[in-house]
Amino acid sequence: MNKEIDEIDKKIVNLLLFDADTTNREIALKCKIALGTVNNRIKRLKKLGVIKKKTIIIDYEKLGYAIEVLIDVKIKKGGFYELAKKLVADPSVFRVIDMTGDFDAEILARFHTRRQLDNFVKKLQHDPAVENTRTRLILNIYREKEIK
Repeated sequence: MNKEIDEIDKKIVNLLLFDADTTNREIALKCKIALGTVNNRIKRLKKLGVIKKKTIIIDYEKLGYAIEVLIDVKIKKGGFYELAKKLVADPSVFRVIDMTGDFDAEILARFHTRRQLDNFVKKLQHDPAVENTRTRLILNIYREKEIK
């Protein structure tokens, strides 16, 4: 871990991870530090790239996405970047990860229906860059880990 990051920085990050709407004043109270200190630390954490952006956690099921999957993809040599460009343009794809191991990439995708998932997987399997795929259905997400 970066030596410039101390326990107070970690506490600030965890408070924002738990609720991105936490105000700097609330952070100051919970960390028992001055508001100006919180402002300066958040500015520094952004400059260091620790905080890239504040975001929200969405319940995708309430937006009609009944199916959430992880798709592992084995890609033919030299085909990753072209395939990645296609994937990030697809509205069903929420994350594309370049990785090591038995597969070269992992896709997090969400669908309203099984038919949409079926069409997506079949289209993916017919892409010339794709060697093979493995699809896993996400049943539940119990926790997003905080920083220790």
